[in-house]
Amino acid sequence: MRFLRIFAAAALLLASLTDLSAGITFRRAPYYSQDTVSNSKFYVVCITDPGNLATINGQQVKVYKTGAFGRQLQLQEGDNPIDVTLFKGTEVETKQFNIYYRPKTGGSVAPAPQPQLEDRLFYVTTKEYAYLQYGSGGDRLGGSKMGFLDPGIVLKVVGAIDDLYKVQLSTNRFAYIHQEDVEFSPKSSHIVNTNNIGISNLEDRDRIRLSLPEKLPYAARTSLDPTTINVEVFGAMNNSNWITQYNELGIIDYLDVQQVESDVIRLVIKLKEKYCWGFTVGYEGNNLIVEVKHTPKNLSLGSLTIGLDAGHGGEAPGAVSTTGLRESDVNLSIVREIEKILKKKGARVVLSRTDDRSMTMTERKKIFRDGEIDLMVSIHNNAGGSPLVPMGASTYYKHITNRDLAATLLKHMLELDVQNYGLTGNFNFSLNMPTEYPNALVECLFMSSLPDEELLADPANHKRIAEKVVAGLEDYLSQVSASRPTPAKSNAKKKK
Repeated sequence: MRFLRIFAAAALLLASLTDLSAGITFRRAPYYSQDTVSNSKFYVVCITDPGNLATINGQQVKVYKTGAFGRQLQLQEGDNPIDVTLFKGTEVETKQFNIYYRPKTGGSVAPAPQPQLEDRLFYVTTKEYAYLQYGSGGDRLGGSKMGFLDPGIVLKVVGAIDDLYKVQLSTNRFAYIHQEDVEFSPKSSHIVNTNNIGISNLEDRDRIRLSLPEKLPYAARTSLDPTTINVEVFGAMNNSNWITQYNELGIIDYLDVQQVESDVIRLVIKLKEKYCWGFTVGYEGNNLIVEVKHTPKNLSLGSLTIGLDAGHGGEAPGAVSTTGLRESDVNLSIVREIEKILKKKGARVVLSRTDDRSMTMTERKKIFRDGEIDLMVSIHNNAGGSPLVPMGASTYYKHITNRDLAATLLKHMLELDVQNYGLTGNFNFSLNMPTEYPNALVECLFMSSLPDEELLADPANHKRIAEKVVAGLEDYLSQVSASRPTPAKSNAKKKK
């Protein structure tokens, strides 16, 4: 019989069971060294050989094909004896241990001291792949991101907290930026007047050029009904007294310039179509360039380049299941299955990684940018929650214009008859941040759930997941195609 692992809601134990003749051994995980817990809900999750029978405190539990099994216990205050018994034919093995439950004591807790901004005032210049975030807070995904900035933009630093600088974008707007993404600048920032604006059609994209005396910080976001791209430029006063359109535009319906604050202007870019196929914002010299991609004329997979990201890898294996499955391996296996299907349909495929290697988010984004992809899907598997119940699939997006892509992928994932863990928007995942192409994150199943793990342990299910992801992509492309406006018919009358 294989080793036995025991998990808890607020703590985690490891134990091992061997043959009776060898005796029973017990070992604790290095990250847990107490038999006392403060959470009354306790999960016992174990591993044995598939086919064995198991009981926890006398109640028989399901042993999955992976060998994993478990039970949730409600602890009573004080000692809680627990026994795990395995049955293999006439052999019986039992492991007993005790968990002492001590509820958390009441009473007021003094609030944690809040870090104070240091008194600073100087200027910095952005490096490549620098990005602004709205606040100094953060979780495992970091602070909520505003967007990327071009290199060479001067920012005024007015404070610091941990590894972040607080920067003043305009009189009333502030943001935060990582100190490693900037360098000290001898230059200072100024409030400037904007110059002329031109718009032109470059066959595969529409291009807006806003002439400025110097590079200014900016932020972009999208909205729906109608589909609009809003680009705010900080430290600018509107002196663009005309907007010149040089030819008939492909995707942009119109551009409006608004002075939303005394030193903030907004470019309001209204699109002709429901779906936004991607846009970029950056500088050429001191000209702020916004390029909005035309929707591809041919929306079949065979005519597109699809980016696929297998999450984690190398020194970052991601979640590890009860029986030792590594998320990075499962992610790559699913991505490889998706790649096979896409290539059979004629698509060009760009992978962020092709083997088990460590990769930064910046490296992944650069691969996709250099690969000139049309659309990107990142594949992950989740962790958390109860290990004893199916947790299911979920999809994620950052920009509202990518919501339909994420929703369509989720719809097809649920055809696998798995639980719906939800559609999550405004997600702060780094690979959801790019605006150059539609993108979404798929969390296929939960590595930490025993029922989900059983599915993920079977390579045949990797292919089934891949088929649903590709079906979701095809469905999304059909939605985009159906939404496109029909070319207006000529009203010209024939001369008699």
